[in-house]
Amino acid sequence: MNLTAAEHQPESPPLNVVRLGSSGPTVVMLHGWGRSLEALRPLGELLSSSCQIVLVDLPGFGSSPLPQGASNDGGGWSTEEYAQRVKAWLDTAGISRCVLFGHSFGGRISVRLAARYPGLVQGLVLVGSHGLTVERSFGQRLRSRLIKVAVSIAKRIDGLFGTRLFAHYLAPRFGSRDYNAAGDLRKTLVKTVNEDLAQQAGTITAPTLLLWGEDDRETPPSLARNYNRLIAGSDLFIFPHKGHEPFADVGSHLLCGHIERFLAERGINAP
Repeated sequence: MNLTAAEHQPESPPLNVVRLGSSGPTVVMLHGWGRSLEALRPLGELLSSSCQIVLVDLPGFGSSPLPQGASNDGGGWSTEEYAQRVKAWLDTAGISRCVLFGHSFGGRISVRLAARYPGLVQGLVLVGSHGLTVERSFGQRLRSRLIKVAVSIAKRIDGLFGTRLFAHYLAPRFGSRDYNAAGDLRKTLVKTVNEDLAQQAGTITAPTLLLWGEDDRETPPSLARNYNRLIAGSDLFIFPHKGHEPFADVGSHLLCGHIERFLAERGINAP
């Protein structure tokens, strides 16, 4: 089965969803920030021979509309709100048990869901997921503090004199690639990157598989080891010569093998 549909829920923007496969456990795959379900489709297609795959465009990405109230003139969404939106869709779709696969930003949402709804999550696969505090050097902390002070001053000057110091000077030079490309989701990005999900991770009881690239600079392997310590009984694999998207290109075959073995060894079958 290979169906594409825009799934609707009353009073909520639609979610664009692709389904693959017809038997086995249901695996819901959540992509990273700035990406879409297409980034995970090759891996999903490989897994669909033994699993029912649900690829989701998260609100504001791919073909799913911007979430209501999350634009920059609002307060932005947190990963809790994203998690609740995904849960609402799962309820509407009649999915009461599933394996969650989360990459990067999608991993944050998956951690939220696994912690809040243990009865929903048969298994959890986190790949290059953020959501924990990263230890920074003194120089990095000092630079961050100086940038915050400069931003505060620039915004005050902009407010007083109608200038665009922040938008035209500071943001292009010191903002991250994701920040400068975030558009209407900029406040959502700022809100989510400052979340610490250590408490939630420590309550997860679902069988968990952690797959990381050794050369990941966006979510370094230290995060994987911290998740491994926080999530009781979790399995960790760090792949040499792989970066933030270890599933890219031939890496999809590598990850597929690990995921299928994990599901078999943990006895995770169709609900």
